Amino acid sequence: MIDEEIDKEEESKEEREKKIFSNLRYDYKKAKDAKSTIDQLINEWNDLYYGKKDSDRPEDSKLIIREIAKQIEWMKPNITEPFTSTSNPIRINCAINSGRARVMEKWSNHQFTQDFDRQTFMEQLTDVLLREGTVWVKTGWEYTENIVEQAFPSMSMEELLVKTEELGEPDELNQNEDGTFSVEWKKTKMLTNRPTGDICRNEHVFPDPSARTDKECRFVIQKSYYTISELKKKNWCSEKQLNKLQSSMGQEREDTALGSVRDADARNYGYDTGYQPKDKARRKIAVLEYWGEYDVNGDGIAEQIVARWAERETIDFGIEENPMPSKSIPFYSEVFSSRPFSLWGNSLAYFLGDSQRVKTGIVRGIMNNMANANNGQKFVTRGALDYVNFKRLRNGDRHIIVNKPDSIVDGSYNQLPQSVFQTLELFTRETQELSGVSSGGPALSQGNTSEDNTQQLTMSQQRMASIVRGIENLLGKIVYEWLLMAKVFLDNSQIEQMFTGDEIVDYMSFESASHSHIKMKIGTDVTRNVRIQQINMLMQQSKVLGESLPPEQISNLVAEMYELYDMYEEARALREYKPEPSQEQLQMQQMELQAKQLELQKMQLENAKLQAEIGQITTQGQLNQADAQATVMYKQAQTAEKYAKAEKQSIDTALKPAEVINQMKQNKGNS
Repeated sequence: MIDEEIDKEEESKEEREKKIFSNLRYDYKKAKDAKSTIDQLINEWNDLYYGKKDSDRPEDSKLIIREIAKQIEWMKPNITEPFTSTSNPIRINCAINSGRARVMEKWSNHQFTQDFDRQTFMEQLTDVLLREGTVWVKTGWEYTENIVEQAFPSMSMEELLVKTEELGEPDELNQNEDGTFSVEWKKTKMLTNRPTGDICRNEHVFPDPSARTDKECRFVIQKSYYTISELKKKNWCSEKQLNKLQSSMGQEREDTALGSVRDADARNYGYDTGYQPKDKARRKIAVLEYWGEYDVNGDGIAEQIVARWAERETIDFGIEENPMPSKSIPFYSEVFSSRPFSLWGNSLAYFLGDSQRVKTGIVRGIMNNMANANNGQKFVTRGALDYVNFKRLRNGDRHIIVNKPDSIVDGSYNQLPQSVFQTLELFTRETQELSGVSSGGPALSQGNTSEDNTQQLTMSQQRMASIVRGIENLLGKIVYEWLLMAKVFLDNSQIEQMFTGDEIVDYMSFESASHSHIKMKIGTDVTRNVRIQQINMLMQQSKVLGESLPPEQISNLVAEMYELYDMYEEARALREYKPEPSQEQLQMQQMELQAKQLELQKMQLENAKLQAEIGQITTQGQLNQADAQATVMYKQAQTAEKYAKAEKQSIDTALKPAEVINQMKQNKGNS
């Protein structure tokens, strides 16, 4: 009976899970269909970037002005430089605890600059953002380990005890016939334990089609390719499912327009879409991962889950709870130019496409004009040369003109109107203003200076700075997710290696900081120069400020200037520096100490005097209280005496008639 109930529960669980995956496949289909339009736009923008010819007329020149590609290549170093040029690019401000902010900042910069390939990451992020208008980044945590085995076939008891203190309790212990021991230790060695950030291919990301903003996005589905070997290591599916995958797997091909075009373009750079290894362990399987909300238990409340299944084969790998500490979807996006109420943005080609087409058309017209010109030809007036000299002219030899000197005219290019070059210049300026790149200098160089000597940014510089701030906002979300994961996944040995002393305490307590308390400040050359100029203006007033501000404020200004010049060690040393007092300061301190001691003694004496006075007052009060009590008792006694006399008098008055009668009786008897 119990076995039947268990079988029914397992059957109902399988049916429920099968229904869930059916619904998730429906979500994937709808999200994929909704993305077809933006995929087509990204294809058009990529065609403009690569300069694909849009006209097949034979009379047209084959020349194409790759204006968009040039602008992107000029923009990339200006955008990536603030993030890759310094060893400490991340600043974190925590309003709750400054010590905790320094600890978080230290770990974040270590991960981003040393344990993370930030150069490649920033190059890819910027490239995708500018070319395709939207970039998606998936955060995660990478953990790999290795089992190290140490076996000793024969060990004495003394050696065993020493080795046990070093390696801990052995995993296998057997005693040999000669009294020795056969011992084996199996220790797990951690190889990597760090956060990750991966740039996603836009054709492989399928967000919630009903979402207009990030907050409305309830799920994100990502397509990834894994080999059979990788699936075995991840333990996502059973051995039975792996065998089914190996028997039915075929050639994996992109089924989206953007993916197909991208693979076709990649063939020119060494990518082979038809390659498939001979062995099955290295063959790739398209796996879909669903990250988002779903009511798995059927209680009407959606939970954050992760579900995986094979795209082409009807194989469901399983459903599990979202392992992220924040229980949020680990996908973050940024757009080059936002579109209202849309998860996708416009690329640089959206703005420069018309300019590239116009410039290409103008330059093609110039080239066609020049190709049809008579440049390099010579025109000879009939009869100007005799046969011999005309033959010499054709052969390039010296010849003699026998008639007029101007009878031979050299051909040249046709004269072009100035409006052609003015139009080219017009579109060139517009391109620079939209992209933020100026041909006269770096995009993030210093701007103009106003009458009050304050720096002003040009529109091109402001546009470039806006792009940098957008990427800065994206990295802020990624680093915040890293911090939450580090609190859970970091090993104790890593924490002790990174932090010391009070830093460990601050690190263990940073979970109370929210995203609103964490700000990233990654300065460009322009913003740094502006800040340096502001500090210089304050330092010029340091003499006046020093009279009203504490010295620490001036030191903080100088330390901040050090940081703006990437002199972080000098800034830290200045903040930690405490100058030794001079002899005069020591004497003043001693005098102040003596004065404080005298003041303390005076206060002690005054306190003792006050205590004595309080004692006297208390004693006098006690005496006064005793006198008052005696007076009350005396008055009470007087009152009692008077009362007794009155009672006696009343009694005597009452007995007086009886005494008179008795006296009269006695007198009468005597007579």
